[in-house]
Amino acid sequence: MRLAAGGRFPPHTHPDTRYTTVLSGTLYVGFGERVDETAVVAVPAGAIYEAPAGVPHWVWARDGDVEYQESGVAPTATRLLR
Repeated sequence: MRLAAGGRFPPHTHPDTRYTTVLSGTLYVGFGERVDETAVVAVPAGAIYEAPAGVPHWVWARDGDVEYQESGVAPTATRLLR
């Protein structure tokens, strides 16, 4: 995945646990059904974060472009929370 500087992926869940490796940039991750810019965790290039199955989360390329790779176990899906 690629997020341009300032880009976001809104709150969502997956039925499987997801592991995300940040390939370049710093990805900011928030957990919860609503975006709270004050409650994010910075995940720098080379780091991995885990989003447990069914747990709402969202991501943000706050400081610049970000590339990351997600992996999980099939069957999978993404459910946006709106």
